[in-house]
Amino acid sequence: MATRNSTPTHSMMRRFFLPALVLVLILVALGTVAVVQAQTIPTISIIAVQADQTVTIRTHNYPANRAFTVRMGPMGTQGVNGTVVATTNSGNGGSFDVTYNIPVNLHGARQIAIRLEAPGGFYSFNWFYNTTANATPLPTGTPGPTNTPGPTNTPAPTSTPAATSTFVIPTFSIVSVQRDTSVTIRTSNFPPNQAFTVRMGALGTRGVNGTVVATTDSGAGGSFEATYSIPQNLQGRTTIAIRLESPQGYFSYNWFYNSTTP
Repeated sequence: MATRNSTPTHSMMRRFFLPALVLVLILVALGTVAVVQAQTIPTISIIAVQADQTVTIRTHNYPANRAFTVRMGPMGTQGVNGTVVATTNSGNGGSFDVTYNIPVNLHGARQIAIRLEAPGGFYSFNWFYNTTANATPLPTGTPGPTNTPGPTNTPAPTSTPAATSTFVIPTFSIVSVQRDTSVTIRTSNFPPNQAFTVRMGALGTRGVNGTVVATTDSGAGGSFEATYSIPQNLQGRTTIAIRLESPQGYFSYNWFYNSTTP
């Protein structure tokens, strides 16, 4: 989801040393506040798509009273520097639905990335097939990360036959985290009776070739919760990517802060 982030002459050093030190302390204090705020991870889910026209999303865990710039771009860009399509004020924050027009320069694109970003370092990203489809939405208020700094971060099936025949976009949200111990997710629109390999890896990898932590059978599919142990090689990291993938070509990925929440 989000990232936060001089030498005078010797004769002038004493004059500037104290103000510089004060400035550094102020910046550190501000940075600490930003990190505390970021423990709530804003994410987005794809609710519906009208090909070459609109996409409807549902937010989760959004901070209140923030002006989010909405961008769309080619698949793989995470929406960075994409075409600005709207500005959305988060109002009371939390979960809300909103629909955006797909820009003309992306008409005909098979897959499109969408990103919401606000001053203060908050952002979420996701992507969708540019095909008319209605996904079963997550329950309002269900927390999670897209891209969260992400994912979110939560994709659709990789195989064209699967997407064409079902128009179902499997996604999952982050429900809770126990630092260096476990993460609990909630799925949405998962296909039934498939064995999903669960992987975790460094942020930015989308979990590709990550450490295998479990295999989950989707059973009846749809929505269910599952808890996975954080592997030892990722303990101590600030952020972790998680990915579920099946032999039939379905996959979904997201990411989370390795910090106990809620």
